[in-house]
Amino acid sequence: MRDPETIDTELMEISGIADDTVKFERIVTWCATHPDEVPFALHQLMGRRDKHPSETSETEPRQCVTPPGRIRPTRPAARGTSGCP
Repeated sequence: MRDPETIDTELMEISGIADDTVKFERIVTWCATHPDEVPFALHQLMGRRDKHPSETSETEPRQCVTPPGRIRPTRPAARGTSGCP
């Protein structure tokens, strides 16, 4: 495996791409090029996600779309769940 800092730098460059299609293509290419580093990369990305709370507050009501297309607020869900039925 290569240096973790090199891997992190490459992943950060990919994450900075604005076009989702190009970003997806780069991710697929990166994974095909470095298959032995994919578990490490996933671990790094999952750890980074846990360190940065979502932009919405946990006390803010969440929104669920009901079948007719109306939006109704729900109570805050437990961490890791959507709170939608």
